[in-house]
Amino acid sequence: MQHEVKKIALIVNELLTMLLFNGAEDVEIKVKKQGQSTEIVVVQHRNNNDDQFVERLRNSLNNMREYEVEGYYWQLIGEDDNGDELNLVGIMVDEACVERKGDDLYIRLLRTCS
Repeated sequence: MQHEVKKIALIVNELLTMLLFNGAEDVEIKVKKQGQSTEIVVVQHRNNNDDQFVERLRNSLNNMREYEVEGYYWQLIGEDDNGDELNLVGIMVDEACVERKGDDLYIRLLRTCS
């Protein structure tokens, strides 16, 4: 369970860091634990990134979950500032939804305990 809490914190940290590096000034984060699953919702208000940025983010986060890779590499999240860790985040979550709603960017991740 301790590793699960750290994994959730690293996922949140990676998303927030990426958004801040890309100009975010107003970000809300909600983490909701329910039984064996955790939902992470990140809302960046007044998102000014182009559609290509949103699509790259969507593609990075929508990888098939890989339990074996996660077991070895989850501790690497947040160790580098070039953004490659978003692919690691993508393999650590079961579902990812990235969409614009008006001027806001919504990121919803769902992770179940392995």
